[in-house]
Amino acid sequence: MLKRTFAALLLASAAACTPPAPPQSTETETPPPQELACNTLTPDLARQVSVETPPVAAIASDLRGGELTPGLYDLTSARRVGAATGWNGTRAVALEVSEDTTTGVVTLNWAGTTPTSVVDRWSATLTEAPQARLTYTCGRVGDVDASFAAASRALELRIADGADGELQLAFAQR
Repeated sequence: MLKRTFAALLLASAAACTPPAPPQSTETETPPPQELACNTLTPDLARQVSVETPPVAAIASDLRGGELTPGLYDLTSARRVGAATGWNGTRAVALEVSEDTTTGVVTLNWAGTTPTSVVDRWSATLTEAPQARLTYTCGRVGDVDASFAAASRALELRIADGADGELQLAFAQR
């Protein structure tokens, strides 16, 4: 009997030293944000550009089109025009311009990121007539007013942003 009592005490003391089982979580972990694969561009994180916010309402420059040169471009400057609601902080952007030689359709593939966020990707077609517009085909929905000025190895693109504003973006070809 003493042996049984000793064994029961030993078993009870061992159970007291065993840590309790971890509580079962009923919450599921939030999955990391998913990156939409509209294109395979990668922005150069070393080329972060800060958007300029002029102290007075900036007047948009006249962007008169031009012949777009297909290729890969990097953002070199960004400026708010009017009451744009766009970016805060800095952003690196890679923009690929391509043209279907059969149909003449111009496609813009965009990949942008802040130093700490996932890559924001979209694709759109750019039409010039009767008015320049971007029609999103991936990553965003709808279409927006846009204008551009193309020069050798450079591109300025102005995109409607918010209710009464635009972002004017300058790019240099890689």
